[in-house]
Formats: sequence, structure tokens, C-alpha cells
Amino acid sequence: MSSEIRLTGGAIVMQDAARRVIERGEVAFDPATGRITYAGEVRGDGDAAGSGRLGAATDVTGCVVMPGLVNAHTHSGMTPLRGYAEDMNLQDWLAKVRAFEVRLGAEDLRAGLELALIEMLKTGTTTFADMFLWDRRMLESVVTSGMRVLAAPAVFGYDAVGYPAASPSDGRAVLDLTERLAAEFAGDGQIRLAFGPHAPYTCTPEMLADVAARAGRLGLPIQIHLSESAPEVDSCLRDYGRTPVAHAAACGIFDHPVLVAHCTHPTDAEIELLAGADAAVAHNPVSNLKLGAGIAPVRRFLDAGVRLGLGTDSVASNNNLDLFEEIKTGILMQRGVHRSPDIVRSGDFLDMATCGGAAAVRFPEVGVLEAGRPADIVILDATGTRATPLYDAASYLAFAASGSADVRDVYVAGRHVVAGGRVTSLDEAAVRERVAHTAARVRRELAAPAT
Repeated sequence: MSSEIRLTGGAIVMQDAARRVIERGEVAFDPATGRITYAGEVRGDGDAAGSGRLGAATDVTGCVVMPGLVNAHTHSGMTPLRGYAEDMNLQDWLAKVRAFEVRLGAEDLRAGLELALIEMLKTGTTTFADMFLWDRRMLESVVTSGMRVLAAPAVFGYDAVGYPAASPSDGRAVLDLTERLAAEFAGDGQIRLAFGPHAPYTCTPEMLADVAARAGRLGLPIQIHLSESAPEVDSCLRDYGRTPVAHAAACGIFDHPVLVAHCTHPTDAEIELLAGADAAVAHNPVSNLKLGAGIAPVRRFLDAGVRLGLGTDSVASNNNLDLFEEIKTGILMQRGVHRSPDIVRSGDFLDMATCGGAAAVRFPEVGVLEAGRPADIVILDATGTRATPLYDAASYLAFAASGSADVRDVYVAGRHVVAGGRVTSLDEAAVRERVAHTAARVRRELAAPAT
């Protein structure tokens, strides 16, 4: 008898090279290895190779089955700030958020991370890239959840202590910690490390050059914010005589694999630079719209061959971590700005949220339902009103699906981490209580008169 777990009868959105959608298909995986063993049309009682009787199947008729989503940019520990700083431009928002962040202790940040992990899993995200405070305990929370992360411990300058209530580490210590964590988790299937210089307006050219040298020595990627807003571009031109992407390149950042967050204001020359360096850009449509930061030139990126992923940014500048919202908003935003319904395809954004995003965050093995790949699988209930009638499963995912309402089950490496809408790997009620307590305490501290 086969040891496979078989999911049969649903509409399968493969995200393979042919971008196949199988109206009544099957995905099977080996729970022992966590690898997909079959993806295609529903098989009969014996497979074509005659290797014996197939195992029992789980009927997912009425569902859409897809690869796990990939969030290419977020700051997970910031969930205690959800809805805290509203209706502000980016610069004022950053100042208000910073006053809150510096009061968050290590356990506050870990609770915030775990709430984000729960929210991402429940909305279908299985892999994410993150820049924030990272240490061994934070990474262990990701391992416990079952998710995958490209974690970049954030640095804001050599002498800057990013999260003083949580860690005394300055930028030098964080860079050294990044190296140690990368060595500790080398070869781990869930954890990969990156250097995290925050941005050119917080990190000196000397620090950016240092990061580039370390990345080259260790073979680690880099995460960085670039060209998020017009004022940022203006300040970089004023301070360094170069635009942010060009400045980062001059510091050696693009001599190594880079994941650039935002990039809403690149020049044509910078787009060519990104494409030539095989850098990846994490597009964050909802956050960019909410903060009035700008609209990334997605069509120009695609035409130039720039690798693209899709991100939510943090809930402080977005309010949720549902990538289905990013897919729909991103498509509609580009079509509206260009006044053209075919300027981008829905498939472009599905790619950014799955296979393309996976490559962008340096987990190229995920994001596709294909034999031999990790069994990162999301099952959505398509029996509700939003999916009736279901003419095209991919169109449903792009324009109608809601992660919070429709995601039913999630597997990561064959592990059943969401079952019937409930996260099985973390205690949601306990985590929510911890984050609510943190938020209430910090707000009291901020409201208290100065002494």
C-alpha cells in the first residue's frame, strides 16, 4: 500500500513552467520526505508505471489547490503596531512607529512574530522574507510554526541599537550575529539568513560596503529598502549625488544576490542595473498606496527582466498579511494607472506570489506543484459565493479569493500546519493575548507624561 497522501478532485493551479490549471486534478506527497510525488490529472487505482495500488485519497472536490504563497517583504515582529500610526506620510509614520518600536522587549517581538506567523499561515503564506530583529529564539518560533523564512537581522548604522528594549546589540554586533546564525542554520530547510542593512538613509556608505564584503565572503544574500519614496530619492541625491539604487550599487551591494524592497521610484538606468545584476524587487502595492509612497513601475520591471516578488510589508503600514489582497490590488493598480486592462496579466501577479517570489527570496525549490519539490500546498474552499461559478481557478485566485475566508488547509513540507482553518503548530489564543497585552502596555507608556 502506498504511503502517499493524495489530494484528489480539486482544481489544481500548478504554477509549473507551462502554468497549467487542471480542472480535476491530484497532488500527492510522501509525508516521510515532505516531497511531492505526483501532480497532474487524477490517477486511477493503479499508476501508469504499474508500481502497485495507490493509497487512499482525500477528496478535495470543490476546492482550489495551489502552491504555498511567498511573502517577499515584511517585518513580522511589528504586529503590535497594527493600526497604530494612521493617515501619515512615510516620514512622519516612521517617526511615530519608531517611538513605539523602541519600547518592545524581546518577548514582545517574539509574540508579534508568532501572531504574524499564524496570520500568514491562515491566509496561505508558507514562505516569507523578513527584515527585523532576529535571534535564535525568533528563528526557533519559525521552525515551530512550520514556515520558511529568509531572515535579515536589521541594522541601522554601526553604532545604532535598533531595538534597545529587546537587545543591546548595535549594528556591528548584529552583522556578526547574522554570520553566526547563518552558520548555525546552514542547510536548514526552513531557515536562511541574509544581511539586512535597512536603507541608505540609515546606513553609511562604509557600512553598505562592509555588508557587501561580508556577503561576498559568506555567499549570503542582502535585503535592503531602496527608492521607497520621492523624498528618499531627493535626500540620497543631496547627500551622495546618486539615486538610491545607483548609490547601493556604488557601495558594492549589487555584486551579490539582493532583494530590494519597494523600488517605487527607479530611473530607467536603475532598472537596467537591477536586471543586469539579477537582483530581485519585492513589490508592496498596498503598503505603498497606504503611505502614499508611490506606485512601482511593474510593467517596466517585467519588460526589463527584473525578478519580482510580492510583499505585504508590515501590518503597521498595511494592516493585514493577506497576499491575495496584494495580488488583486497590484493588478488593478497597474491597470488603472496605465488605463489599460492588459498592461499586466493576472498570471504575472500569481507568479510574483508563488514561483517568482520563491526565486526572489532564495527558496527556488518552492512555489510550484511538481513532483520532487517540497509539498507546500494550500487548499481553498471554492464552494462559496465568491467562487460560484468557477470558470477559471487562476482568475478566482487573482480577483476573488480571500485568504482569511477561503483558505481551509495548508501543508508545509507535507506537515499539516492549517487544518480546517485552524493553525495546528502555534496556540493562536495565547499569542493573541500576549500581543494585546504588549500593545496596551506600550500605549500606556507613550501616553504617560515625561518625567
